[in-house]
Amino acid sequence: MAERESKLAFLRQSGWLALATGIAGVTSYAVHPFIKDAKAEYGAFTAMLQLLNLIAIPAIGLQAVFTHKAAEAKTDDDHKRLAREQIAIGIVVFALAAVVFAWVYFKGNVLAASMKLPSLNVLLVTLASGVFALLLPMVYGVLQGRQRFFWLGWAMLSLGVVRLAAGAGLVHSYGSSALNGMIGVGLGFLCAFLIAGTTSGLTSLHPSKWLRCVTQIDWRALLKKFVPLSLGAGAGIYMMSVDMVVVQRFFDKEQTGLYAAAGMIGRALIFFVGPMVMVMFPKIVRSRAEQKPTDVLRLTLLLTGGLCVVAGVLGLLVPELPLKIMYDKSYFVVAPLVTCFIWAMVPLALGVVLVNNLLARSDYAVAYALPLVCVGYTIALVQAAPELVAKTADFNVHAYIGITKIIGAGNLAFLAMAGIFTGLHYCHGPNEAEAH
Repeated sequence: MAERESKLAFLRQSGWLALATGIAGVTSYAVHPFIKDAKAEYGAFTAMLQLLNLIAIPAIGLQAVFTHKAAEAKTDDDHKRLAREQIAIGIVVFALAAVVFAWVYFKGNVLAASMKLPSLNVLLVTLASGVFALLLPMVYGVLQGRQRFFWLGWAMLSLGVVRLAAGAGLVHSYGSSALNGMIGVGLGFLCAFLIAGTTSGLTSLHPSKWLRCVTQIDWRALLKKFVPLSLGAGAGIYMMSVDMVVVQRFFDKEQTGLYAAAGMIGRALIFFVGPMVMVMFPKIVRSRAEQKPTDVLRLTLLLTGGLCVVAGVLGLLVPELPLKIMYDKSYFVVAPLVTCFIWAMVPLALGVVLVNNLLARSDYAVAYALPLVCVGYTIALVQAAPELVAKTADFNVHAYIGITKIIGAGNLAFLAMAGIFTGLHYCHGPNEAEAH
């Protein structure tokens, strides 16, 4: 009976987060039609979205760290320690961001030109949004670890809803541009951060005590957890995101918007797997801490596999359907690319589940191996890009399919590495709580 209730709770919680993620995804995606008419601006906009994903990679480790800490916290002192650590990290991030922002403001024109951005302001707004992109996983982590999935869902939902409302309003008032789209993105991050930060239930500290938090926390212990969790969790985000940055760098900016459209559809698979992983992670941490068995990994893998099959079949049968919903006829040429992109993401979706299982069990060996996959994947993309670019004087969908083949191979290597380390973990004899 208890096992059945546990499974029902998992389905209910992951269902709510999936619904919130779905609404957030749809509303975030609904911003794209407002920018897509100017294809050069649209390519820059989607490239900045992927740059935000890359900026947030270090913070993914923070989410895992704080999920761990919040799931294991039992006393008021534990909760006060969490609050002090959040404040200290926030102060450090804002201080570093101020330095980076000042440098880019005065020296960033060359960088903006190399990325084919319409203006430096697009990059500056992206970096400002990146501050909250860095901090948001930290406050998400506390909600996730304390299993406050209701508020976590609302924070995630607001990320897309506010982005759409603000972006649509700005585009309607001032015209379609990457800058207006990125301002909407930044406001979405800010709203989600405020909701998550104010609903965690942690002890509030008076502002006069904030600066002292920087010297009161154990930075060494935090760093010891942060590094492997950041490398492990961030590797999946990197694998999902870096291709768009490479394409924006090498390919014709008038064509990158077409590739971006297919990429956004393909990457949606990872976003829908995310809620299940978010529910799975703290349950495994708690199971390990309390030495109680759980089959949540098996359940997550089954659900993820089923989702991958459904998405893959739909990608084969009706690849043009999401294009018809979101884009005009000029984008239909990338329908074959949509199919390839979805299947290229399947091994990454499964690999992310396995990696998060290991990280939740404090088995960090995989975290130091996955960066090797990321490096090899990036080298393959960069080396292949010039040859593929030569085939795209006019838009050639097969050249872009060549990129997705590299993506698929890289993601298969990611899954293989995750599978190897998962096998090693269980071969070494997990404790009773991990037996399932």
